[in-house]
Amino acid sequence: MRLLVLALAIAFVAGQHVNIAPEFAASKTYTYKYEALLLGGLPVEGLARAGLKVSSKVLISAVADNIFLLKLADPEIFEYSGVWPKDPFVPATKLTSALASQLLIPIKFEYTNGVVGNVFAPAEVSATVLNIHRGILNILQLNLKKTQNVYELQEAGAQGVCKTHYLINEDVKAQHIIVTKSKDLTNCQERIIKDLGLAYLETCPECQLKSKSMSGAATYSYIVKPSATGSLITEATVRELHQVTPIAEMGGVAQMEAKQSLRFLQFERTPIVQANVEYALRGSIKYEFATEILQTPIQLLRISNPLSQAVEILHHLVANNVVKVHEDAPLKFIQLIQVLRVATFENIEAIWTQYHAKPEYRRFILDAIPVVGTSAAVRFIKEQFVAGQITIPETVQILLAAVHMVPADLEIIRLFSTLALHHKVQEQPVLREITMLGYGTMIAKFCAAVPTCPAELLKPIHDRVAEAIAKADIAEITLLIKVLGNAGHPASLKPIMKILPGFGSAAAALPVRAQVDVILALRNIAKRDPKLVQPVALQLFMDKTLHPELRMVSCIVLFETRPAVALVSTLANVLKKESSMQLVSFAYSHMKFLSRSTAPDMAVVAAASNIAMKILSPKVDRLSYRYSRAMHIDIYRNPLMAGAAASAFIINDGATILPRAIVAKARAYLAGAAADVLEVGIRTEGLQEVIIKSPALHEKIDRLHKMKQVMKALKEWRALPQSQPLASMYAKVMGQEIAFVNIDKALVDRAVELAQTIDAKTMLKDALKALQTGIAAHIAKPLLAAEVRRIFPTAVGVPMELSLYSAAVAAATVKVRGIITPPLSEPIVAAELLKADFKLEAEAIPSISAHTFVVMGVNTAFIQAAVMARARGSTVVPAKIAIRADIPKLNFKVEALPMEVPENIAAVRLETLAIARNIEDLSSERITPMVPVIVATEQLSKEIFTSKMTASFANSMAQSSEVIYSDLSSEVPPQLKAGSSIHKTYCLPAPILGLKGCAELMSTNSALIRTQPLLNLLGQHAAVLAVRPADGPAIERLEVEVQVGPLAAEKILKALPALQQDLPEGRNILLRLRNILQNGLRNRTSSSSSSSSRLSSSVSSSSSSSSAMSLRRSSQEIKFRKNHVHLHRTSTDVSRSSAASFENIFKQNEYLGNAMKPLVVATFRAVRADHKLLGYQVAAYLDKTNWRLQTILVALAETDNFKLCADGVILSKHKVMSKIAWGAECQEFAVILKGETGQIGTAPAIRAAVDWVKIPAIVITYAKKLAEYIPGVALTNGITVTKAKNAEKEIELSVSVPTNKALDFVAKAPTMTLSKLVPLPYAVPLTEEDLKALVKKYLAEITERYPEIPKELVEDLKHLLADATSAQCTMFRETLTTFNNRKYRNEMPNSCYQVLAQDCTEELKFIVLLKKDELSEQKHLNVKLSDIDIDLYPVGNDILLKVNGIEVPVSSLPYQHPTESILIKQRADGLALFAPRLGLQEVYLNKDSWKVNVADWMKGQVCGLCGKADGEIRQEYSTPSGYVSQSSVSFAHSWVLSAESCRDSNQCRMKLESVKLEKQIIVNGQDSKCYSVEPVLRCLPGCLPLKTMPVTVAYHCLPTHTSAVDLSSLSEKTVDVRETAVAHMACQCDAQCA
Repeated sequence: MRLLVLALAIAFVAGQHVNIAPEFAASKTYTYKYEALLLGGLPVEGLARAGLKVSSKVLISAVADNIFLLKLADPEIFEYSGVWPKDPFVPATKLTSALASQLLIPIKFEYTNGVVGNVFAPAEVSATVLNIHRGILNILQLNLKKTQNVYELQEAGAQGVCKTHYLINEDVKAQHIIVTKSKDLTNCQERIIKDLGLAYLETCPECQLKSKSMSGAATYSYIVKPSATGSLITEATVRELHQVTPIAEMGGVAQMEAKQSLRFLQFERTPIVQANVEYALRGSIKYEFATEILQTPIQLLRISNPLSQAVEILHHLVANNVVKVHEDAPLKFIQLIQVLRVATFENIEAIWTQYHAKPEYRRFILDAIPVVGTSAAVRFIKEQFVAGQITIPETVQILLAAVHMVPADLEIIRLFSTLALHHKVQEQPVLREITMLGYGTMIAKFCAAVPTCPAELLKPIHDRVAEAIAKADIAEITLLIKVLGNAGHPASLKPIMKILPGFGSAAAALPVRAQVDVILALRNIAKRDPKLVQPVALQLFMDKTLHPELRMVSCIVLFETRPAVALVSTLANVLKKESSMQLVSFAYSHMKFLSRSTAPDMAVVAAASNIAMKILSPKVDRLSYRYSRAMHIDIYRNPLMAGAAASAFIINDGATILPRAIVAKARAYLAGAAADVLEVGIRTEGLQEVIIKSPALHEKIDRLHKMKQVMKALKEWRALPQSQPLASMYAKVMGQEIAFVNIDKALVDRAVELAQTIDAKTMLKDALKALQTGIAAHIAKPLLAAEVRRIFPTAVGVPMELSLYSAAVAAATVKVRGIITPPLSEPIVAAELLKADFKLEAEAIPSISAHTFVVMGVNTAFIQAAVMARARGSTVVPAKIAIRADIPKLNFKVEALPMEVPENIAAVRLETLAIARNIEDLSSERITPMVPVIVATEQLSKEIFTSKMTASFANSMAQSSEVIYSDLSSEVPPQLKAGSSIHKTYCLPAPILGLKGCAELMSTNSALIRTQPLLNLLGQHAAVLAVRPADGPAIERLEVEVQVGPLAAEKILKALPALQQDLPEGRNILLRLRNILQNGLRNRTSSSSSSSSRLSSSVSSSSSSSSAMSLRRSSQEIKFRKNHVHLHRTSTDVSRSSAASFENIFKQNEYLGNAMKPLVVATFRAVRADHKLLGYQVAAYLDKTNWRLQTILVALAETDNFKLCADGVILSKHKVMSKIAWGAECQEFAVILKGETGQIGTAPAIRAAVDWVKIPAIVITYAKKLAEYIPGVALTNGITVTKAKNAEKEIELSVSVPTNKALDFVAKAPTMTLSKLVPLPYAVPLTEEDLKALVKKYLAEITERYPEIPKELVEDLKHLLADATSAQCTMFRETLTTFNNRKYRNEMPNSCYQVLAQDCTEELKFIVLLKKDELSEQKHLNVKLSDIDIDLYPVGNDILLKVNGIEVPVSSLPYQHPTESILIKQRADGLALFAPRLGLQEVYLNKDSWKVNVADWMKGQVCGLCGKADGEIRQEYSTPSGYVSQSSVSFAHSWVLSAESCRDSNQCRMKLESVKLEKQIIVNGQDSKCYSVEPVLRCLPGCLPLKTMPVTVAYHCLPTHTSAVDLSSLSEKTVDVRETAVAHMACQCDAQCA
């Protein structure tokens, strides 16, 4: 029935042609009652809120077709700061009166069919007042459709164009229509919003799927009375709600609520009188930002004269921050910034002109200017630098701050552009880099605010890139690419691709490091448009012709585009066939770590990486750390909406000690946004080469010519690209590169030259004179650490702001004065300094004050109404010390002298307030604590926050918070509860310092109202740290004195009594010590041999890098076999143990002080007013006869008998023991420490153990608790844990070296044994033989020359380190093991040299050749180094040597080259050549084998039969042309130095040539003839083969009808088939051969 009535009513209305769109008749004036309320705070009754209210009549009348006037009548403004809902709004009478002249001026607006068009108003109406009118017009905005009752659209309003839902109902009885519309303010096509300080944040939609940090919605309800001429809005109500939370909603939210009501009163016939002024177009219904951008929300200032007000604030900052920082200094600094933002360029220049010559004023001005952020400030920076008024260091500091603090607009970008391109800036390299990078950053910030930013902003940079490419200026290209990378504009992709490897031809001319920078520049573009960058990064990754490092960097870029599952799976399939193990390791580790990611924005990538891990082989995971790796770890907590991530990319090249590049990045997530906080990249490419290699190679042209003549014999040999020696570093903050440096040889030379020009003696003399005269300095540094603001309009037309401000001021006063006795002569002689007595007195008063504000509420130039959390912290720590160094007497003393200490050395205060104030009545601002004080607890609250707090804190609270007790009702609603109060004081005395530290905690919060984290922060909180004199006699000063040498005994303040053995406790300790020393070692291993496992004694070697991981522990433990034979045996106790020897030494003299003077005495004491001793003293004694060191620590207090006695003895070259006892007379507690070397099976090992006699009970308690967690933690880290019954009071750790690439760790505790085999990235050469040789060679010298260490030992250690990091290639009989540990059989042709290993760069630092002698079939080595040829060859059982063809007798060895670092000497049963500075670590030959070791920095730069030493085992068989063969035989033959004629002196009768396949085959459906892509060894013309062997080679096929065949470039052709060919291994030539 109702449906029938509704249908009839609608039909009736339709028949009457009713217009439901609101209209205003031309002959009437419509009068409405309007009220608007805006209130902010937490949605909990009983807490304070802040807000405002506007009340007025609204008159609307028509002045023309579709143009109407709107006028406010009797407007009133109210402000609110009080406990909601109890306290009333307070009229802002003065503000209403001041704004009345603007509020009462009518405005014009267009209105058609319920849609508001343009808005017109006189210039006298400010934007703030006009926005209030827009709030009213926003109610009138109604897009009503006749044919639909429910619909959605994007509707324009005061907040922008947002998604709006309409619902239309008709009340037939009341004869009106009810319209309800709702707006989703988080789903806007065009949102009116202003962000400051948020340009670097990336939106993270995935982070806000469960909860949003900020949301908003508005609902509008209308009662519309339809008529034929147009509907009348009789009543309208609006409710808008904005909800903000830094964490998930469950933690509590803050709300900003807006309410509007518009109620029709009556019609009037009197039209509105239009103002007699010119009306200008002022935009549309959309909100217009006014001066709120220049107005900070934390304070409201009336700025009438910026120049005088800024000067006044400067005076305050300078005058009140001399001795220490004033508590309000940060707030004053923010005031200075706010005033300067209003100031004109002329004002700023006038201030600078007046005060730039005064250092204290100059500092504050230069620190404020960068954060002012206006075009006038940027212009000031530019013009003052050009005029030379500010120095380069000052300009660098200013620009680094300005780039990140100045909001970007077109004018500021223009100013930055002109500054960056100014010739004075271009002449300064550092300044040029910062300004150019800053220019790119400013564009990025502008585009973050204006997504449609034009590409023309980057045109100057694009043009310069084109010029730099034309000039091949690599340094300029690098800088400009980094600028484009900072800007991150998609339009930059096109110029970048011109120099992108694989895309632009110009990329070939760039070094790898520059190409890496080009690829990395794509990352910021990928953040804006990932789909644009993704295919480019994918193509780079797939391009196998590129350097592996470039492909690894493209992998980084690719994963930052968040690839989908299909793409990541494709990458995994590609990696299965990839030949570069560096790339495989990098990509696999990257996906492995990403698969564990918990960050919301990485969820898709994590799922895709999980799938990819299943596609790839797990064997890749066992690649050692010599290979490139990517690491990523993150943590994210949804309830907190916060997280952090860290990434590290380690790119290796040839598995060198120093990685080729390292990149580390930190990322943070907070409140639904993410940002790359910090990134640091370091390149070490070529750094080792610069340090180690010989610098004179380039000058030897004859050497290069000879080397290249040899290399002509290699078919199609191509030199590897030589890396330019370079180290570089860059730093990024918030995703923007702020600085980078390239360190090349030229820069190092300039630095050395500069250092040599400095006269060190003059500098030393000036410094000493200044110290004796006295130095006094005062430094003050202000900092605006954070200014983050988000401003957006509300339905009322008043802006809401969320902001975070943090500022700090640091100051320090320093005074230093020195005295030198006797005075130094002129000029200063170094010997005089060693005879002088130095005294230095220094006094410093450092202090810091910091303020942080978090604000939510209304912020305009006229009124502020907001809730604020204000945190203030301050600290001051004065110090005064005196230092004395009496060098002749070897006496050194440091004294801490008394100073006046402030009442509080540190204080932190947090309070949450509701604030309301207006510009016309600043003295009446209302400040209400958000947690109110209840009447019933008023007296208690006063006691807590006044009497029990320090006076300074109470005064501060009284000034900052206005608590109006008289306004509180005596009857408290039941839901209101008093805030919970806490007041605690903790004191910790330090008698030795004569002080006690006290921490006072005070807190009143709203936790009792509701249990929510956000509510816990509300209230007033304080923490105060104070230092006060301790009870007892005053301490005059603190002393630390060290006396070395013969006078040390005179400094002993307290005698050391003999050990009291007659005491029962002392006897017990001695008995226990004796038992441990005698029996502990004997019984240690037997107690646990049956229950724990150890490493197998026989370990099979493996050719892969993961061989160490294949070791397995045997089921039966292999015992530790000691090397120790103690040095202290006597003829009567030869059979006794080392423990007995230690006891005997100890018994000879328990206290060495009874027999000898101390070596050094150190005293720490407090000098008391009553002259009693207080402190500690340490004395050290050395018994050289028994190799014993005794250290005794004594408490100096007369009644304190605490002592610590430590005895250490070197029992032999394999074992040391130490006993530590402490407590009363060293008799309460004791432990024994032991360390020794030995063997586990055949593996060398070391063992350390801790035995305890008695230790404090608290240590045992916590040790047992810790032991409960050890198994779980150990298992998660791959550590094997087994239960065992080991020695009850002992912890033991042993480390053995089962192979030269693994360490075996075994730790034994009383109840468990832990073990882990750890693979090493490099081989350890310290085998047992090496250790024995070193000890045997140098032990005697060390003993005789103690404490000096022989230089030869240092050199041998360096040699061992070089061996550990070098790459080794060996050959035993016919089996060759390459640098990459791959084995193959090398069938050598007779009498032909093969390239064993050579420097494959253009430098050709060395060549090592191998030849099998035709007669003896022995291996001969020829080494070409520097300007000499070295031949090593066996004759019988001896190895002979020739240098430049002249035999060198063995008796003349070792041979040392006169100019180069080349050494040849006998070693074992062969000869060894060493040339580490030329890249050859060692070449060794004996009659059965040879080996070649190349230096670490040559890895990846060598080639030959031994490979490249780059870890790329899948590319091991690389021929001279770069082609990778699949046959080891073909690969070995390709490195033969073939002959041109059989008459050549090298006696080789073969050459390499492409051969034709003897049979025809069908390829692609055609009869084809095939030619070998890999050259085959064949006899020269006129020679016949005596020995042949089959070899499988690749063939390229051509149709049989092809006439001409170019055989010179077959290695570049595709492979069609693989067939067997015949290779000649020995040839015989006739006399007539060519």
